[in-house]
Amino acid sequence: MPDFDLTVVGSGPGGYVAAIHAARLGARVAILEQKESEWGGTCLNWGCIPTKALIQSAEVLQAVRRAGEFGVRAGEPEVDWPAMQERKDKVVGTMRQGVRGLLRANGVEMVTARGRLTGGTRVSADGLELDSRHVLLAPGSLIALPPFPGADLGLTSDTILGLERVPESLIVIGGGVVGMEFAGVFDLLGTKVTVVEMLDQLLTPLDPDVAKRFQQLMTRRGVSIHLGARVEGLEAGGAGFKVRFSGGELEAEQVLVATGRRPNTADLGLEVAGVATNRAAIAVDQHMRTNQEGLYAIGDATGISMLAHTASYQGEVAVTNALAEKRISADYSSIPACVYTDPEIAYVGLSEAQARAQGTEVKVGQFPFSALGRAQVLGETQGLVKVVADSDGYLLGVTILGPRATDLIAEAALAVNQGLSAAELSHTVHAHPTLPEALAEAALDVAGRAVHIAPRRRPA
Repeated sequence: MPDFDLTVVGSGPGGYVAAIHAARLGARVAILEQKESEWGGTCLNWGCIPTKALIQSAEVLQAVRRAGEFGVRAGEPEVDWPAMQERKDKVVGTMRQGVRGLLRANGVEMVTARGRLTGGTRVSADGLELDSRHVLLAPGSLIALPPFPGADLGLTSDTILGLERVPESLIVIGGGVVGMEFAGVFDLLGTKVTVVEMLDQLLTPLDPDVAKRFQQLMTRRGVSIHLGARVEGLEAGGAGFKVRFSGGELEAEQVLVATGRRPNTADLGLEVAGVATNRAAIAVDQHMRTNQEGLYAIGDATGISMLAHTASYQGEVAVTNALAEKRISADYSSIPACVYTDPEIAYVGLSEAQARAQGTEVKVGQFPFSALGRAQVLGETQGLVKVVADSDGYLLGVTILGPRATDLIAEAALAVNQGLSAAELSHTVHAHPTLPEALAEAALDVAGRAVHIAPRRRPA
């Protein structure tokens, strides 16, 4: 009889969530993580959690700077970078222990070792052989460096977290989510930030209109942005580093190379087990099955969607298909994406541009936060909510730029997931005064009926 019903390779937000789901179904579960310091995966240790901890510190700094606007007298705040780092590390450490505690409480066998497939559903863990009915691969991803000369000289999203002090100047190569979040943090901390992006838009695939508006806000704050700029090389020199790109040359004390991640599938035993891949990503079907019986894969390693919550969702799908007496398919049509900039950005479903590119006739509703009472009270009036519906008024997608967008998107994700119409969303009573009222007003605006902005046409 196999040692376990399920062996999970990787303890990130996909792996540990899947292990707990399996254990609660009554399965005997083992989970492997290659180092003690890496329980919880990239998201917890170098990604989502530590970056958001630093972002929160920067937001508090900004709030103190603006205290006078709210009738509160406060002196000029100072950045205590070591204290910010200490708080970040404490948050990460607490959550890492929390993950281990949850696994332990659910009876999951934890093994600290690099897991490798040895054939069938057998896994080798540094000499220990584990035999299971099913194996779930959740090894995550690694930093992907671009091919230009000197790319390895710059900081990455991992190493920038260990900076000993706040740099006076920073060039961010890559205007995606990671790049713009760090650009925003260090701008608030007083660093002169320049962003160099190869494409002609920040934060692709964000709605182009919203991306342009966000770019304008960042530029007003003093962040320099170069679009359509292909980096040709990075070298040490002068006060720090020199970046050569298609539009010229820039120098800064530090350079962050934020150009994406790649599946962490090397040395996993995929070839030995005969697991099919697609450009290093593990190939899976809609049930999260690989081409080999009993082997499943989830998360960044599949290359489908490199988001922590997608990995958790895929883990639940995979475990249900492996252990429960039913078959479910993964549906990615209502997976929200969040960007923790200032202001925040979040979106779900299709943007207006994506819907039109598919040949869909759309209706669009918008509502600015400047017209919302709660936003005025908070002093956070930048941005808007944009709702996209089909010709019958059914929701296709929602994009939010503004205060607490990453929280507000949950209601929009539910509405898109359940196939609601804009009218049904707007008819749901929203408490006043709250930020979610902006979503209801944008939904009303799909039919030109938003209350707290001037009508598109004067009523007859």
